[in-house]
Amino acid sequence: MKAHSTKDKILKEGRSLLQRHGYNGFSFQDIANAINIKKPSLYDHYKTKEDLILAILHYYSKSFDEWTCEVMHLNPLEQIRKVFDIFYSFSCDKRKVCPVLALTADTQILTPHIQTEMKLFISKWMTWLESQIAAGQKIKTIRTDIKPKILASLIYNQVMGSQFQARILNDPNVITKSGDSMITFIQLSFND
Repeated sequence: MKAHSTKDKILKEGRSLLQRHGYNGFSFQDIANAINIKKPSLYDHYKTKEDLILAILHYYSKSFDEWTCEVMHLNPLEQIRKVFDIFYSFSCDKRKVCPVLALTADTQILTPHIQTEMKLFISKWMTWLESQIAAGQKIKTIRTDIKPKILASLIYNQVMGSQFQARILNDPNVITKSGDSMITFIQLSFND
């Protein structure tokens, strides 16, 4: 098995710290201490914190693309349900939240480039979600009385809010229950 490069270790630790503490909750020194290197060595890989955050967002976006390929064999409802599982796993790991959510508290101080990357990721996520909803509506497993864009927004808001609740309550199961409720809400009922 190939050893992880220093750059990979920095990225992994930076992402972990971001997900646990937010943008202002960690420094390059924290990363250096965690992976046992000298702080100046970090600058060989990431010149600024902005560079590191952009790398984290790009990694997260690539991971999302890989995940969508992994779940594409599932039906649309199952794929949407799996979204909540991702955030549940974050919450189980030291009460982490997704990187984009971790950055939202500090949006006003983030560079325009970081804000743009956040918007691009959210747009990608929403487009994927809308396509799953439209596919589910086409095969009549997802309710059709609400447009895909509106349902996607409801699901997105639900999953983001449930991450905050899980963190505050120190209960990752909040996310799972939230996912179950959302699936019940969007699922086409044969009684309708």
